[in-house]
Amino acid sequence: MNHTHCPITNLSSDFDPLDLSDPFPLLAQARREQPVFYSPAIDYWVVTRYEDVKAIFRDHETYTAANTISPIVPFSAAVQEMLAVGDYTPEPVLSNNVPPSHTRIRALVNRLFSPRRMKSFAPAIREIAERGVGRISKRAPADIVAELTYEYPAYVLFHVLGVPAADVPQVKAWAGNRIKLYYGRPTADEQIEMTRNLVPFWRYVVKLVAEKERAPQDDLTSDLIRLRAGDDAVLTLNEIASCMITLLVAGHETTTAQINNALLHLLTERAHWEALCGAPERIPGALEEMMRYDPSVCAWRRLAVKASRINGVEIPAGANLLLMLHSANRDEAVFPEPDEIVMERGNLKEQLAFGYGIHYCVGAPLARLEMAILLETLARKLPGLRLVDGQELAYTRNISFRGPVALRVTW
Repeated sequence: MNHTHCPITNLSSDFDPLDLSDPFPLLAQARREQPVFYSPAIDYWVVTRYEDVKAIFRDHETYTAANTISPIVPFSAAVQEMLAVGDYTPEPVLSNNVPPSHTRIRALVNRLFSPRRMKSFAPAIREIAERGVGRISKRAPADIVAELTYEYPAYVLFHVLGVPAADVPQVKAWAGNRIKLYYGRPTADEQIEMTRNLVPFWRYVVKLVAEKERAPQDDLTSDLIRLRAGDDAVLTLNEIASCMITLLVAGHETTTAQINNALLHLLTERAHWEALCGAPERIPGALEEMMRYDPSVCAWRRLAVKASRINGVEIPAGANLLLMLHSANRDEAVFPEPDEIVMERGNLKEQLAFGYGIHYCVGAPLARLEMAILLETLARKLPGLRLVDGQELAYTRNISFRGPVALRVTW
């Protein structure tokens, strides 16, 4: 069958790219029967097998990152005018950038997330975790998302980037709004309303960078300004602001969802939680299996700049690709018994929750550190943690970020 000329199949019609409530059965069917298929709902080719996804990440010349942060619903003329009037000028810097610009900026940003620099933040992160868990420990039952995991990664990331604690609720709200605008399917009116929040978010970041340039502090934004050393050839202030708004969105919404996914599965199969409470040194390894089993970044995007073949399917030049990371991470060819939680897998470093290749998630060391610290704190302070029976889980409709919006627990 020539999928280029007749791309609509049963899988195409059955697949709802924004429905993340239980995507795994259909993805398993796709891996078996049609590992690459076309989704007319969003005009993307969907790639489900591990080796194909990894090969696409590796070949960044054929499959570029240029479309990674493109809105699923193109901005209307009214939205574009609002952004222009609001001086909204972020530019590609990290996840949606391409060499040579990406190579230059990534080399600098990598230096911010070195193991030594991350270790320097660990005491402050532990304090944030202790404070958050201590606050909720007195009032069970609770929605642990609303009470703890929604804000914890934000306080961590904003401390690391130098955002004042008083601004955290506003910046968190702005960031969530941006995800819905870019990765969901807002109506024309919703687009306009969300854009009204996007412009002040950008202006806030530009102002923050200007303040750090005047008075650098002990944070990663100031580190980047120091590396710039006043030289636009190294990095412009607009590029620094673009890095910051990218990190302020990607660096905590994803971590919130990943912590929620981990808690959901550890508490559903509670023997795993009890084992970690008894041996907290195993938590970092357990988190790797949680990221394999249910990654919060469940899909990522690439743009085919020339015609190619993926698993025998002809992909035309200019095609958009949706790489199903949560499907790749459950590929039977790489992870035996993929639908089972197996903490001691020997190849967990092969999981793709943080991507692969030149665009591998720059914030992965921080995400791993803060997730491990929070789970260690919960295991120590609330070992009796368990799920409230009978709750129904809900997931935000979007193509890329999966995690329950609420998770009721008691202890």
